[in-house]
Amino acid sequence: MIRGSLGVTALLSVPFVVASWSPDRARSASAAELLLELDGQGRLGGSMAGRLRRESRVEVAPLEAGGGTIFNVADDAFVAEDFLELPTSAFTVEGWVAVETPRRWGGILGAIEDNGAFEKGWLLGYDDSAFTFGISTASTDDGDGRLVYLRAASPYLVGRWHHVAATYDGSTSRLYVDGVLSAESTETQGPALMSDSARLTVGAYRDSDEFYPHDGRLADLRFYDRALDEPELQAAAAEGADRAGREPWTDALFEWTIPPYLTWPRTDGVSVLAETRLPGLARLYVRMDDERAWVEFEPATPTPSTIHEFVVRGLEPDTKYFYRMSATEAIGGRQETTVDSETRSFRTAPDRDDRAFTFTVVGDTQSQGDVAKRVSDLAFEHRPNFVVHCGDLVDTGSTHADWTDTFFPSMRPLIEHAPLVPVLGNHEQDARLYYDLMSLPEPERWYSLRYGHAEFFLLDGNRSLADQSEQLEWLKGALADSEATWRFAVLHQPPYTSDSDDYGDTTETGSTRGDLNVQNILGLLEAHGVDLCFSGHVHDYERTFPIKDGKVTSYADGGVIYVTAAGGGGHLEDFDATNTWFGHKKMRRHHFVHVAIHGDQLELQAMDEDGRLFDVLALTQRGR
Repeated sequence: MIRGSLGVTALLSVPFVVASWSPDRARSASAAELLLELDGQGRLGGSMAGRLRRESRVEVAPLEAGGGTIFNVADDAFVAEDFLELPTSAFTVEGWVAVETPRRWGGILGAIEDNGAFEKGWLLGYDDSAFTFGISTASTDDGDGRLVYLRAASPYLVGRWHHVAATYDGSTSRLYVDGVLSAESTETQGPALMSDSARLTVGAYRDSDEFYPHDGRLADLRFYDRALDEPELQAAAAEGADRAGREPWTDALFEWTIPPYLTWPRTDGVSVLAETRLPGLARLYVRMDDERAWVEFEPATPTPSTIHEFVVRGLEPDTKYFYRMSATEAIGGRQETTVDSETRSFRTAPDRDDRAFTFTVVGDTQSQGDVAKRVSDLAFEHRPNFVVHCGDLVDTGSTHADWTDTFFPSMRPLIEHAPLVPVLGNHEQDARLYYDLMSLPEPERWYSLRYGHAEFFLLDGNRSLADQSEQLEWLKGALADSEATWRFAVLHQPPYTSDSDDYGDTTETGSTRGDLNVQNILGLLEAHGVDLCFSGHVHDYERTFPIKDGKVTSYADGGVIYVTAAGGGGHLEDFDATNTWFGHKKMRRHHFVHVAIHGDQLELQAMDEDGRLFDVLALTQRGR
């Protein structure tokens, strides 16, 4: 990210008179208190100005671009030091906004708390393509509060100034864009419901566990304790007509934030995804070998976007292909920029049962990118056909930087050549980002994958697996229909674990020895001859004895072997000091698992982050 060259230090504790404040605006606001204002030079005014702080030095965009305070990272946000009493019966937020990097949860100004079912406060913000206004009120309260979002009818233009306003008068919430009413709701009535933990924030979507900084500019942003009417807001938009007419501007470079990578391996193709910092149009090129011309593929959504998804079909099975991607910036008014990826390769899945293949199993890569990088680089040395990930890919699934700065850099070059086959962990938070960045069979939360003569049943252990649940019914049908020789279940939470404290403090009391929800699938796995069940969640390695009917038995007699492979990068946990009835092999080290299959033979090897082999399992298929 390139910052502007002009900078001034913000004096946050001294209110001031704004130079752009016109007599008409003053008269229109005579019955309203100006609670907060941010001008185009990064200076705060209004009665609440002294209560907010910004950690970074203020930088200002060039005058020819319309000026404005630049926001790029979390430290650029102005955040209240403590809880502020905000108006709840009527208020207005209005000002000039330029969005330079679209994101699912963008924040302009607000005080919000949105954690699970708890939804209180309000926020003027934006999503991937349109401005939004969310507010929780007495009329929508379901016990924990419920946010109702208005979404503008028309998209914003990246890098271009827009006048945006949100008003609430106690009975109707309204969203205006460029002086025009774009959305309204009468579902929101009564006082706004606020949370004591919410902090008034300028330039970010922020609550107690999420912080999405605004990447763009703000200018003449004002917060009143009254609902301004439409003529007043039209006048405010007209004041900045010169700013609105400027060409788009951004200090961001058009570049890969996530270079191309692979998911969902198939006999006839694969999915390829990438992300650019700014919206663009991408093209994917695939060829079989040096003597064949590149074949161009269309993206799944052929419109400008920051996330570029290609579902490639029509390829030959069990064949090596090369691929590369090119993306061109799609922001008007700027010199067109194109970025090209490196050429990488992959092999399509075999369509014959006699083909040998290998795969890597890893889990809980999470927050330690340096450790995850060592593990994935060692896994890549074995050149697996694909990578099974047991969940908790990142530390916080809703935090974009966890994906762009930790997960994807740590997994390259592995997933540039070996398609990623993941399941959801609890740390993914079921966040939209997970679904945006993965391309998997519907419904994506759970799915099956056939590869050669093996089939994988990939489950969501965060959702119910109880009797008659949608997921369990799907699993019953998928297992019953399977004709695969080898069968594997994959989910995040372990059905069996010797961990010391995840399911009860074993230094003082007992333990459930595994996740009670996922234990609902044990009978199904046994009844349908599943060979191994891979899981994560507990940051260590464990392989059980074969288990059937709650007892150790032989693999030949139908026992299922459970492997916890959760040492991909998260901080390590520990085991109960006393062995469990099912525990066969344990290791408290960062690691990955390499599995090789040929015909009726399977070999599993577990290796630590230094490449040392510490567990081996050999199986001869027991037959169906």
